[in-house]
Amino acid sequence: MTAPAPSVRATSPAKPNLLLAAILLGVVVVPTGVSGTGVALPHIAADLGSTPSLLQWVVNGFNLTFAVFSLVAGSIADHLGRRRGLVLGGALFAGAAVLSALAPSLILLDIGRALAGVGAAIIFACSGALLAITFSGAAAARAFALFGTAAGVGLGLGPTISSTAIALVGWSGIFWFNAVVIAVSAALVIASNVHDTPAQTGGRLDCPGAVAFAASLTLVIAAVVQSDSWGWDSPATLGMLVAGVAVFGVFIRIELTTDHPLLDLSLLRSARLVGLLAVPVAGAVGFVTLLTYYPTFLSTVWELGTGVVGLLMLMMTVPVIVGPLIAGALHTRGVPVWVILGGSVLLFVAGAAGLTLVGTEDNIGIIVAPFLLLGLGFGLGVGLVDGQAIGSVAPERSGMVSGLVSTVRLGSEALVVAVFASALTAGVGGEVRDRLPDSLGAGAREGIVDKVVTGEIGGVDRTVDTGLLRAAFADGFTPLLWVLAALGVVLAVVVSLLLRRPVAAPAALPDDAPGVDAALAFDHEEIRQ
Repeated sequence: MTAPAPSVRATSPAKPNLLLAAILLGVVVVPTGVSGTGVALPHIAADLGSTPSLLQWVVNGFNLTFAVFSLVAGSIADHLGRRRGLVLGGALFAGAAVLSALAPSLILLDIGRALAGVGAAIIFACSGALLAITFSGAAAARAFALFGTAAGVGLGLGPTISSTAIALVGWSGIFWFNAVVIAVSAALVIASNVHDTPAQTGGRLDCPGAVAFAASLTLVIAAVVQSDSWGWDSPATLGMLVAGVAVFGVFIRIELTTDHPLLDLSLLRSARLVGLLAVPVAGAVGFVTLLTYYPTFLSTVWELGTGVVGLLMLMMTVPVIVGPLIAGALHTRGVPVWVILGGSVLLFVAGAAGLTLVGTEDNIGIIVAPFLLLGLGFGLGVGLVDGQAIGSVAPERSGMVSGLVSTVRLGSEALVVAVFASALTAGVGGEVRDRLPDSLGAGAREGIVDKVVTGEIGGVDRTVDTGLLRAAFADGFTPLLWVLAALGVVLAVVVSLLLRRPVAAPAALPDDAPGVDAALAFDHEEIRQ
């Protein structure tokens, strides 16, 4: 998010606590689009079709636009005004959710999810900026601590909220829930009577840089997603990848030459900042992939109902909520940041390795420890990374770094989830093809492959042995877990080595800078007020 200009002030903060409640309500809902939509994919496939590439865009479309617009949403907020931007972002998100709920086809659903991602980016950017100009001192610390906790709750409880909505209404229930809650949030923002004015000194928006960044990330992720149907060695896939890299080079050139860059690339000379940015990348690899697609494993291999899957996913998501508090307490007691964050990445390794022991027969006890480790690993990095990243640069760069962290977090999630989905389709699809009888025609074989890969195993002709298909899914999934564990080891080493380097002065704060810990250590008396 872009740091608010000093000239911007809340002109009529009649009901700031109502504004805070409205923002927290929205911040809980938005992350469910990241973590909860994957639960609905088998149900969406049964209703709208099981084309793998189109189904992947239900998740990836939201993640992509959320990531792309996070880098520019702060500047958009400066030009619109934070309150106006928040209401407009909420309206866009709610409208996109309605379109998603009513979508008669996967293509329209994908469009709705992409528009929702744009609204989500604006909501997050404007929410933080509006809190910053409405509250000050200890009240601001409390507000931002609650802001971070609400985001963790939304991400952590996304699968459970989605499972409940599906059980009550069907897959469209997720999007109706989003639309109603965000609409209420926007109404409360208006009712709070808190206003601001657009910044007059925020500089012009780097439109060329924004377009280049959006185009490059879109091309790369689109190539990864479409590789399932086009093939990795197809001219279309390779052409989009090359084009994405080339356009990213244009973005770099723009940022090096413009007077008002979206991103000051000199920030990346800091080894410590790069190490901190590697933590959300590790979270995308080790946690978000499994949070998104392990529910499909449970519903396909174990043949569990949606409600049961949602309850089981709580074991992975609840630790995300308590993890930031544990990290803050450890840091306050003098545990080095590299130990906390390097250790958090190793928890992903342990969790992924533990899940390789899971077989085709449901055994809830065997997934408890891996789920808890994965959730705790992710939770330890939430908040602490943001606070330490902002504290690692000069104060005038804090807004830009905040936006950079958000962009890296969301961009890596979008890209890694897309790669994982492609690998899942290839691995599981290969296992299914190898085990299907040759007597089936090519069309029938590929139809069964698509249904199994997308989790719609209940729709497979019962003349085919579903036990064979469940085993094929499990055997195709397990190697991916080992890949995630190996990548986790590499990232843990990188994070630890980079964060152990001494902090440069004067641009960075010392390792024991308060960062998020100060935000968590607010006066509990003020909460009661």
